[in-house]
Amino acid sequence: MTSLTFDFEKLEYISSAGLRVLLAAQKTMNQQGEMKVTHVNETIMEIFEVTGFTDILTIHKRI
Repeated sequence: MTSLTFDFEKLEYISSAGLRVLLAAQKTMNQQGEMKVTHVNETIMEIFEVTGFTDILTIHKRI
């Protein structure tokens, strides 16, 4: 697989377990392709900012 997209359109909350899944997926995709997270709402975006995930992930906010 060379491309992986997580669509967070209906996601309202993400736990630390969910963050670990994203981190593991990003580490894998760094070696074989690209990964992005789309339709991120303000609440999830704030969590990404506080945890530093905005520096690790390619994130597209919800419009």
